[in-house]
Amino acid sequence: MSIMMKAFTSNDDEEIKHCIKLLMQTDGNTGMMHESFNKDDAFSYSRTWFAWPNTLFGELILKLIDDGKLNLLNSVQVDK
Repeated sequence: MSIMMKAFTSNDDEEIKHCIKLLMQTDGNTGMMHESFNKDDAFSYSRTWFAWPNTLFGELILKLIDDGKLNLLNSVQVDK
């Protein structure tokens, strides 16, 4: 969740892009956000279901769209 807050508060498009990519790479192939995860193993995370991080991620995406950063979002390439 701290990575999401970093993206929320950043004015640097590259930093935001890095945060989005990192979040997408560390979902443990669940398609869900997690409260926290092991930095060495994205498949080791807290709570299999926790609505707060999912909602926060959705709010981040909507904020970025509202801020005119749709092209930034579309440019994120994720290697899993």
